[in-house]
Amino acid sequence: MGKGPYLATLDIGSGAGRCHVFDAQGHEVSSASKEWGRAWLATDWDAKAAWQALSAVTREAIRTANISNDEIVGITSTSLRDQFVFLDKNGEELPFPPDIELMLVGSLIIERYGEKIYLSSGHWPIQGFMTPSWLSYLQKFKPGLFQRIDTVLNVNDWALFKLSGERASEPAGACETCLFDLTRLEWNKEIINALGYPEHVFPAIVNNGQIVGEVTQKAADETGLKAGTPVVVGGPDTQCALIGTGAINEGDATAVAGTTTPIQAVLSKPIFDDRWRTWTCCHVIRGMWVLESNAGLTGWIFRWFRDEFMDAEETRAQMTALDVYDVMNREVEKAPIGANKLFASIGSQIFNTRNSAVPTGGVFGIMPMAKKTGKSEFARAIIENTCYSIRGNCEQIEEITNRKIRELRFCGGASRSAVWARIQSDVLGIPLLIPKVKEASALGAAILTGMGVGVYKDVQDATKKAVQLETRVEPNPENQETYNELYDRWLRIHHKFNEMVETEDVIDLTNSLLRRDR
Repeated sequence: MGKGPYLATLDIGSGAGRCHVFDAQGHEVSSASKEWGRAWLATDWDAKAAWQALSAVTREAIRTANISNDEIVGITSTSLRDQFVFLDKNGEELPFPPDIELMLVGSLIIERYGEKIYLSSGHWPIQGFMTPSWLSYLQKFKPGLFQRIDTVLNVNDWALFKLSGERASEPAGACETCLFDLTRLEWNKEIINALGYPEHVFPAIVNNGQIVGEVTQKAADETGLKAGTPVVVGGPDTQCALIGTGAINEGDATAVAGTTTPIQAVLSKPIFDDRWRTWTCCHVIRGMWVLESNAGLTGWIFRWFRDEFMDAEETRAQMTALDVYDVMNREVEKAPIGANKLFASIGSQIFNTRNSAVPTGGVFGIMPMAKKTGKSEFARAIIENTCYSIRGNCEQIEEITNRKIRELRFCGGASRSAVWARIQSDVLGIPLLIPKVKEASALGAAILTGMGVGVYKDVQDATKKAVQLETRVEPNPENQETYNELYDRWLRIHHKFNEMVETEDVIDLTNSLLRRDR
């Protein structure tokens, strides 16, 4: 166990809810998690069930830390960024089932306001995912429900509301709504009024690392925290991961290799892509911004492969007290570079928000007759696919910023795998810096908490004391040369496959997903 004071973070992801407890030196004292499923179109996300899970993992994290709850001097939250919660006046969540009209309304918003929204919020309003699609859908097709909306919150803001009863947002998360002006750092009332939304549903903007309230008695009873514990504003998971990997200076870049893999480069001023492919966002450090290019579904695909095809490995892991991913990584190491010419193009992408494809995919080069394609090759091809995609997105960032990425911080679940990190470094041809705390989003949020309650003087002091870059992975020159050729081939396959996905296929898949989510 570390030495107090202790800082707690609720980490709300696509695949799981977690609570982490850290000491002031950045050591993870304990954590607890619960996996959950989240629909691709998550308008009807079950907030009540999520809060029950978060309360349970918070109690478990406090218990396993073997500390008293009064030793926790502050708590915050960090979360995925494409999920929002609508509250009524009584603080009750307002779920609603998705329908195809959600996508159609989103298309109309893009056609009419897409450019204005991008130049203000740095986000092209992807239909079906962004707040304007949801609000305008309700406004037109479910006006009674729309009129009940009293507050729009990002998920991390919602978690702070559940803890403290306070309704507020912060710049980095507010960018994700598409209704925030990232240069003026305020809600864009011009677009809000043009779309016919009431201004009062958008909460006050407060600074990251600011105390927003205290844990209520009700929240204390649910979570095991002490009533009166300061609740501090956190932020989106990717920007928090930047702090958790020490990416606080202009030009620093981090890949957060989780369910998806966003790559963000730190900026001293906003830079917008003139082709509108990427996202520009506020950093959780005031006066800094980030440019993001996102590799799409990456860890999610490896988890899918685990669930659908790795039953024997799961059983073997249970028998040997190993993690199933450790067993899968051993399978990856059995396959040669290039996975015997097996190429996967599943889920991963080179970010282009104006042409966002539904996450379908394919595998090419299967050679069963020659006995050169098995589980090992499939597992390696899936990992190499994500690594190629990350390279493509890094190159896109370099093109837009006109600045080379000399080294890449690499955190999240994939950074736990030595073979994954080695492949990624070889594909990129640059060093990877891997932090000791792999769940860097949670640590970054905890650092914000420490700044809010006075444990740290500022972000420089905090990262110096709490962030340790544990491993530096250098590329192998011979492997790099091989991967350069393989990457060029993967890129051709990736582009060709995207051309094959017809609009009708996307609509059919969207309809099936909407029907499934009901």
